[in-house]
Amino acid sequence: MATIDLDASGNLAANKLKESTTARGSTPNGNVYFDLATGEIQLITADELATVDFGGGAVANPLANLGGAAGGITARALYKFERIRRAANETLRKYDKFLVGSYKFAGAYEMANGRKIASNDVKKLRGTGMVWRSASGAVNRIYFGPRSLGFIEPAGQPFYQLSAGGAPVNFSYPGPIDEMIQVFGTTANGDTGAGNFDSRTYLAVSERTFGKNYDRKTLADSGITIMDGFSSGFALGESNHLTTGSYALADVFGGSAIAPFTGMTLEKLAVAQNETGFTEGSGAFTWVLNNTGGGSLDQCVAYLDAVAQTDNDIDAGTGTTNGKRVSTWYSYDAQGRIVTRSGADANGLFIEGLTGADKQRVVFTTDAAATRTYPFYPLITIDPGTNAKADSAAWYHVYFKDGPGANDFNTANAITVEDKNSALVKGSVAGANISFEFAYDSDTVGGTAGTDKVMVVEVEGNGVATAAKVEFTVTRTQSINVACQPGLETNL
Repeated sequence: MATIDLDASGNLAANKLKESTTARGSTPNGNVYFDLATGEIQLITADELATVDFGGGAVANPLANLGGAAGGITARALYKFERIRRAANETLRKYDKFLVGSYKFAGAYEMANGRKIASNDVKKLRGTGMVWRSASGAVNRIYFGPRSLGFIEPAGQPFYQLSAGGAPVNFSYPGPIDEMIQVFGTTANGDTGAGNFDSRTYLAVSERTFGKNYDRKTLADSGITIMDGFSSGFALGESNHLTTGSYALADVFGGSAIAPFTGMTLEKLAVAQNETGFTEGSGAFTWVLNNTGGGSLDQCVAYLDAVAQTDNDIDAGTGTTNGKRVSTWYSYDAQGRIVTRSGADANGLFIEGLTGADKQRVVFTTDAAATRTYPFYPLITIDPGTNAKADSAAWYHVYFKDGPGANDFNTANAITVEDKNSALVKGSVAGANISFEFAYDSDTVGGTAGTDKVMVVEVEGNGVATAAKVEFTVTRTQSINVACQPGLETNL
């Protein structure tokens, strides 16, 4: 069932709402009840009243108690319905009206004259915010109506916080967000259930379904400085995670975790630790992901996601940090690399125990908000083909095509490529593929460090294989595969 709203002409569709002559619990015969004794509006949804008779026989109650676009009612539809009923029901005219419009396009309406929405029915309003006023016009409550603009899984459970690091509160329904939440209350005017608080300047809405990309948006992200009785959208959404979805949450975090996750803990250090070996120099980190089991970067990311969805202390240090109450621990850059960050404060996060290509896939953020990366060592693999592998005399040699100055290939000054350990890349094929790691970020033998370089590989045999020459470009990527395969020798 869709949300009950007005059409483009401002009309309420027939046979959607019916005024009940009795309250819920007293055999209601309609889905909206104006309680003139208590000053409340009751929204009697299909879970309470399965059918409504609009005059032509009982039909399914159109007012459904479901979340998002699947049910509920907008304030402007309720406002319109009150106008319709006051025109038809003279008893309602004897009392002050319930609803007052403020700005329909922002879903801004007011409950005037001390009127209220029944407490359990507030969550049934959609695309709406509200101010509730006392009989004198003073503000008793303010409800803000956040709406998610991105895709959220139907079973995903979004939550919100009304203060930084505050307790997370689940929205009433899973899936897309479209629900009023109270952000201000005062009992000074006689509304005893309003509470006494003002949380209009901070809101964080989050969605954290393990196996999905987490998202979190704050009031500042939406461009709003203060919440009031209106509705506004947040660009919150989720999508399938590239790697975490292959792990079961129970295996990653909790009492039944398995290796290598059993060797992972997130810890805030009393004194920041200094890490070295980066291209940009050393860096200090207060947060560290201990990884004694040698987990891969993907597994470390899965652990960071797992601790971010629990409302328990995730800090293995002396402090207390509840995972669900703070921001997430990493993001992605334009190259798809993991960029670490502290979810709990402004300090940096370092991941221990990463090896090989995983080091090339992560950017660390330090306590000083600077980024640190490991030197890039692309793994270059050359396949010389079956003929060269079968030729015991076959050799290979790799040169820079355009060396610095006049040191180019096909001249007497041609320069041999060196691997990351400064060893010359040349030798016998010896029946196997050729592989070496190249110091992309620091090599100056072939020209400027940290730039793409064109290389030439020659493979030649003597008896079985002929000769082959191939050019390829080394870029800042994890691996490069090259085929340089001489044909079968037929000239000897």
